[in-house]
Amino acid sequence: MTSVSRPTAVAAVVPHPIQHFAPLYRAVGEGPVDLRVLFLSRAGLDRYFDPGFGAEMRWRPDITAGYRHEFVADLPLRPEWRQPVASTRAAGRVWAALDRRRPDCVLVHGYRHVGSLAALAWARRRGVGTLMMGDSELLGHRAARVRAAKRLALPPLLGRVDAFLTVGDNNEDYLAHYGVPRERMFRTPYPTEQAALQKAVTDRSTHRAAVRAELGIAPDAVVALCVGKMIFRKRPLDVADALRIVASAARTPDTRELVVIMAGDGVLRPALDAAAAGLDGALRVVGFADQERLPRLYAASDLYLHPAQRDPHPLAVKDAVLCGLPVVVSDRVGSIGPTDDVRPGRNARIHPVGDVGALAGILDELRRRPDLLAAMALESEKAVSDIDLDASIDGFHRAVAAVRRSARSR
Repeated sequence: MTSVSRPTAVAAVVPHPIQHFAPLYRAVGEGPVDLRVLFLSRAGLDRYFDPGFGAEMRWRPDITAGYRHEFVADLPLRPEWRQPVASTRAAGRVWAALDRRRPDCVLVHGYRHVGSLAALAWARRRGVGTLMMGDSELLGHRAARVRAAKRLALPPLLGRVDAFLTVGDNNEDYLAHYGVPRERMFRTPYPTEQAALQKAVTDRSTHRAAVRAELGIAPDAVVALCVGKMIFRKRPLDVADALRIVASAARTPDTRELVVIMAGDGVLRPALDAAAAGLDGALRVVGFADQERLPRLYAASDLYLHPAQRDPHPLAVKDAVLCGLPVVVSDRVGSIGPTDDVRPGRNARIHPVGDVGALAGILDELRRRPDLLAAMALESEKAVSDIDLDASIDGFHRAVAAVRRSARSR
């Protein structure tokens, strides 16, 4: 008689519903894995004020559809050790939920939320395998006391995790820096709403014509897209400064017009509107773009810009690559690497953060070199299979299998 092995029960302890993880939860919740997502907060299901965008936000209503989940608490979004009552409640609710479920392994998103720490403690006490996913990297500046604290605290904490779902090269370097063996790392690119992007790319010519007609952009212009919160950390004003430099550069009869579409909102929106007024149409600030409009903007563009001061692994950059766009980013974007979304010298050009002259030089070259833009776009298309949802599913399953093997060998 042939025995049928039961699926591996995985409990993902997650602070709150996150839109871009839903496709992965739906995809891996069947077959060899029985996934149940345990949410500690309902944040995002109703309208909420996002201080970065400076506006009320709400995720799509299907954010929790299509996968098994439950709300084990309705805690503050970020209960911390400085909030002892909330922290104690979070830990107690996590332990109670996991005791009810008795999963074979537990997945946490990072180590900063008290719910994640409680889940790791429960797993250690019960002898259950552990998985961790995060996007930390070493690119950003950290005070000496922070570096010292991490050097003391992280190696023993991370050393107790059985497998890591890593999102890219810099993330893996971060883990290795704190002593995690690379054989315990399993590349699991951040999932995203890929289906909508693919549909938009299929209709690229239609969206290209419609968006450019709507915004009054010439059909042959080189259009760069920049998406995100208009806050200082994202450095959107660098784009306006770079456009001023590009506008002053000498032009030949065949030099194409460069136009940047900037989608988003935030405290710097008035400054960007003012900058756009003085750039003679080179900067179009279109405000917040929802998940219906955003894929059309990607499809209508020729390249993507991300000049952030620090951004561990921006989904907007990944979405651009999935749409086959070349990318231009600062050297503080965490998704740079030979096997990551941003591949220097292939699908990407990198500029030192804050160096608007270097950014302007890159933009000026790209608007004059359709051959270079086309070659970079082809490299983004080649990268898709390494970073798409199938790659995320594969990494997830390999990590779970490794944890099960480890459990059997104990």
